[in-house]
Amino acid sequence: MQQPDRSPLSRPDVTLSDASTAKGGGLDRGFGNMLQQAAISPGLVAELAADHASNRLAPLEKTLLARWPVENYTAVLRDPVQALDDGRAEYDIFLDGAQRVLDELGRFDIAALIELRFPAGGVQFGWHRFELSDLFLGQMWLAQAPMLEWLEAHAAGLESLVARARPYALAQSALWLERDGGQSRARAIDSGQLYPYLQRLFAGAFNLVGVSALKPAKLLSAGMEPLLLAGGALRLAHADASVSQAFSLLEIDVRRATLMQLRTAAALLYEKHLLDAQHYVLLSHGQYFVKCVVAGADDADDANYRAPRDWIDVFEQALAGLWMRGDLGTSIQAVLALLKKADSAAAA
Repeated sequence: MQQPDRSPLSRPDVTLSDASTAKGGGLDRGFGNMLQQAAISPGLVAELAADHASNRLAPLEKTLLARWPVENYTAVLRDPVQALDDGRAEYDIFLDGAQRVLDELGRFDIAALIELRFPAGGVQFGWHRFELSDLFLGQMWLAQAPMLEWLEAHAAGLESLVARARPYALAQSALWLERDGGQSRARAIDSGQLYPYLQRLFAGAFNLVGVSALKPAKLLSAGMEPLLLAGGALRLAHADASVSQAFSLLEIDVRRATLMQLRTAAALLYEKHLLDAQHYVLLSHGQYFVKCVVAGADDADDANYRAPRDWIDVFEQALAGLWMRGDLGTSIQAVLALLKKADSAAAA
């Protein structure tokens, strides 16, 4: 069994500043505006700033912690150095368990197509390579489908496992933010910048700390966005919505959405059992389809992932490419039908 990396994570080569954030704390207009408004009011800024030692939480922190409970959250951010020491044993247990999970999932990937990661935010999937062909997409689906089934069957145990890692991961991310920009939760409250601070804090903790975790430069192209996921889940929690209505509730326009918005929407709709698993896989890997239809698109160019895109156009071009090869593109046609239905509902 491959052993997880147990080296200290406060390495000089790991920095959150490598993944520079967009305006508004890295979130996009529309969906992100809701979270900004809910995050912290001027009155609450003053109240929180008056007593940093208290356990009082901003509304956005409550939303995040309702979805991902973190033991001793305020104490972790008040003294992250101590939290790293206190949480190391639990984090080591997580590392061992996470590696076993990845080994189990890897058994389904006979052709070694899927990049498996298990950071503190949960299991993530990447693709080692991409080919625009029915054969490749079919092979990818045959490998990932049983992985998704396995994860669903073991969801409760996986939640217990990742909960062990969250205090340590948040402490590590907090130290990165202090090192990179001298920012802390207390200073963010004083300056009224708690929202962007939390965006960077949770994104770093949930994507960059763990087994085979992402590099900072890959956050936009492959990472999860905890603020969008938590806020979106809250919006959909009590909604008896169709797929099209869910896109509307999330304020996501499929003709003008960023990669992060599309990936987040796919994850939330799949979680709500509104989206077929195969559609979820394709939509959550939109960056690969951008690469095959946009000249010069690559992981090094953040503009490819920050910019809103017409995803109907992206998948239409991908389908045309498949047809030129003589492929049917059935799975892409199904995704297109879903996106067009969401677009028609938004225009109605």
